[in-house]
Amino acid sequence: MAMAASVAASVSGCKFDHLQIFADELKPLEHYKAIETRLNEWFPEAEMSLQASGRRDTAAARAIWEQMGPAADPAAFHAHQQDLVEQVIYAFGWRVTATHEGAETRSVVVGSPASSGVKLIITAPLVPTSGSSEAPEKKPRVSEGSYDHFAVKHLRRFMDAHKGAQGFGVLGFEVPCGELDTVLANYKAKHAKLLLTDQPHCYVENIPGKSSPVTVRVLDVYAYYQGEVGVSPEDQGTVIRFVERSADVKGEANFLPLPGLELQRACFDAHCFEAYCDHWVSNVTSRTGFLQTLEDTLGFTPKVDFNAGVVAAGEAQIESTVTGNTSALRTTDEKIALKDRGQVFLPINNALTSVGHVHWYLEELGQGIQHVASRVSSLPDFVQRANDMRKITGQGFTFLNIPRTYYGLLTPTLLMDGGVDGELGPKGAVDAATADAVISALKAANLCDDVGAVDVEAGDADFAAALAGVPGFDEHRDLVLSVIRRSIYLNLWKLLREQLDEATYLTVVRNKILIDVQGEDVLMQIFTCLVLQRQPGTEAPFLEFIQRVCSAVGPNKGAPVKPVRPGCGGFGIRNFLTLFLSIEVSKAMNDRREAEQAGDQAAVTFHGQRVELFTAQLVEANPILTEISDCMTGEGDAIAEGKQDLALEWTKRKEAANQKLQDCSSKYNGLMKDLREARAADGAAAAAQ
Repeated sequence: MAMAASVAASVSGCKFDHLQIFADELKPLEHYKAIETRLNEWFPEAEMSLQASGRRDTAAARAIWEQMGPAADPAAFHAHQQDLVEQVIYAFGWRVTATHEGAETRSVVVGSPASSGVKLIITAPLVPTSGSSEAPEKKPRVSEGSYDHFAVKHLRRFMDAHKGAQGFGVLGFEVPCGELDTVLANYKAKHAKLLLTDQPHCYVENIPGKSSPVTVRVLDVYAYYQGEVGVSPEDQGTVIRFVERSADVKGEANFLPLPGLELQRACFDAHCFEAYCDHWVSNVTSRTGFLQTLEDTLGFTPKVDFNAGVVAAGEAQIESTVTGNTSALRTTDEKIALKDRGQVFLPINNALTSVGHVHWYLEELGQGIQHVASRVSSLPDFVQRANDMRKITGQGFTFLNIPRTYYGLLTPTLLMDGGVDGELGPKGAVDAATADAVISALKAANLCDDVGAVDVEAGDADFAAALAGVPGFDEHRDLVLSVIRRSIYLNLWKLLREQLDEATYLTVVRNKILIDVQGEDVLMQIFTCLVLQRQPGTEAPFLEFIQRVCSAVGPNKGAPVKPVRPGCGGFGIRNFLTLFLSIEVSKAMNDRREAEQAGDQAAVTFHGQRVELFTAQLVEANPILTEISDCMTGEGDAIAEGKQDLALEWTKRKEAANQKLQDCSSKYNGLMKDLREARAADGAAAAAQ
């Protein structure tokens, strides 16, 4: 297709609105509401307040849960073949807030208490409860001809393009009244083949809180091309949806993101956190092509560029760019910033090698949404709740396994130096012999693993019991115990120092939360297990949850409050590699587990060595990633202040650090290649005998 030469008209505003997920099956509304009712009746009876240790008495809470009815076994939990609606109800306390019961499909809207927050519209083909499609219903069905966005043809089209898999099918945005025609004109001018229809669908709806009907126009476009932008055919999987309303809607009306939905009463518990959209991540074949499309049609521009060296795990390499708009919001109130829908960030990944998660995702599923990220006000408490609810009910989510090396290890040097630099006690108070004896005793008591990761669930009494009789321990008891505790979160403490108390640090480690610091800002992240996965070992999307803490560290801590920067804390340049490595580690650990079950010792050894290499790469890359993060912050601040010479200096330092990281990546790429080729050679030799 020839590209039009005209310049696209600008779009002044574009906000996160909703996500539509296409699933195999949904249960009737009554099923989900019965779960909500049981949870709401259970919460007042269970003691869910946090103890001083930052933990809850989950055993007592589960006993009450079991008294109320059937209770799944937490030990038997697995990520595949889960009902996503049930998962978010149990884990996060989200509720079904609206429904659509049609002739072809059933849809539910599920989300947090924030009416302007995350809204997941989950749509599934309607499966009659009897053999007849004319089975009586409590409510009359609505023809999907009235509401195109609920037509089963779109679900089938998505699954056909997505290799038959479930997934995030639609990214829904709200545009200001009067600007949908601008979006349409931009697509017609440069990307007409991405349009599903020549004109928007138009609906007139009675909306709660409005005395007169509201006109809602909906335009769907394909998100990606199959290959080269403008030349290759459209990818008929993922869709971008633009919604324009003739009047602002407030309050509970925001629980109705699309025409045709019926509001449902939702009662949220006191421990449920509001959640807001932060960024939605695509895996694509042409990253530059998608970037160009979004710039042509919406005026989006790149915000963060992760080069290939930054995101390389072993032989797996990807490129990633975060694009988006610029929010008009200016505020010093973090509560207002938390709720802002106007800052849209869309990270875009493409694979550079024929191994690794992004490559396998594209190969198995095709282009699509890898994960969606949502903001909450307190990530440690949010994740603690989800993990506790899984232990109590046997339902919900598990989270991505993060190597303990990410958080910190106990070493003889740490004991001898009284911490990092004597902050816990005088250097040299603990000698080398005592330090070695302490670590050996902890390992013998299974309170510390072979690489130095101390058990996060153990306390001072456990450590003291294991160290009784160790020469020098009684003399330096307080110092040794302080260093042992600090080692559990040592790497995080180096980033944040006294900004968090010890109980919060331990909660972060216990729940495997990632932390990054960019300048004065802090970013916390966590990633769930795969969702919408039919069978183990198959590719599927996942969820991310984050907390952005602005101006939390550095010289401005305690100074006059600065305006909150959209996306403060960045996108976890350190954690981006950690995520990438952790996905590969999780796969290697699963492969090792399957090999153990099959009794294949050679495979057990091979996959164990993969885990070790990925973990070693993470340890070596951490300080380099910190340097890159600092350089990116300095570069951005210098540009914002108009200091071009200083910005250039930061850019040079960043490029040098990037080269270090590329060298590190190349090193482990080679080591992983050697490991793989050695195994192949051993296999060939064994076959020849």
